[in-house]
Amino acid sequence: MRSCEERGLPRPDPTSPGQLRDLFRQDGFRPRRELGQTFLVDSNVARKIVRAAHLTGREPVLEIGPGAGAVTPLLAEQARRVVAIEMDSVLVAILADTVGRGVQVVHADFLRVDLDALLSSEPPGSWRCVANLPYAITGPAITRLLQSAECFDLMVLMVQQEVAQRLLAPAGHRARGLLTVLAEASCQVAMVGNVSRRCFFPRPQVDSTILAFEVRRPRLIPAGVFPTFERIVKAAFSTRRKMLSNALSGPSGLGLSKQDAIRLLSQSGIEPGRRAESLSAEEFLALTKRFTDIP
Repeated sequence: MRSCEERGLPRPDPTSPGQLRDLFRQDGFRPRRELGQTFLVDSNVARKIVRAAHLTGREPVLEIGPGAGAVTPLLAEQARRVVAIEMDSVLVAILADTVGRGVQVVHADFLRVDLDALLSSEPPGSWRCVANLPYAITGPAITRLLQSAECFDLMVLMVQQEVAQRLLAPAGHRARGLLTVLAEASCQVAMVGNVSRRCFFPRPQVDSTILAFEVRRPRLIPAGVFPTFERIVKAAFSTRRKMLSNALSGPSGLGLSKQDAIRLLSQSGIEPGRRAESLSAEEFLALTKRFTDIP
């Protein structure tokens, strides 16, 4: 079937709850809660997300999980190029009606797509990213974006409020975790605003938060060191209630003896009795540099 645009019909508005239900009904689509599929039905929030991306018409934009296209047409109006990755085949068909021909829709799973190949079509550091991340893949998706942070200038991500609180947690806060440190190492993270659960269909059980990730230039963690850095941070948080000397030498640690872990921490300027949540990204970097020198 030809799209609305090809038939000369006005494009449906997916931020209208009634029109969104009509779209879903005609395509036989039912949101899957196990995948965290909830759809933004508030045009004011959609505009707020796009404003946070600070588009000038020169930037390429990667959108993850466009859903039914609540934000995508606004991006297309203000960006030079929009590439939207959507894994649901029915939503890909719906997007043909809601976003028009100015958007490149990629039917793929973001966690499996060849991201390097996709992003290599533009100069490093030129991409903006906009995403309303499905709850089921929030952590892995953010980690993947951070691993390719050198490709981006700015990322605007909508996540569960609880995840946002973890990402914004400063050193010493108990909410701090692996994702917090990885984000801190690559970006300056700031809150744009909270979004009520009433702005989504079907309505989730939690509110959301829009976050802006401004990529550090220069990057705190060099790309070649990032895998080791991530390994060390993950080991430190694997048993977050334990002292670092125990966490790094335990079964989920770095394969070090207790004595080697204490020596590594001390040589990095870190008290072995501290816990992972107390360390800044800079301290984890110092630990990473010292760890790579261990014979």
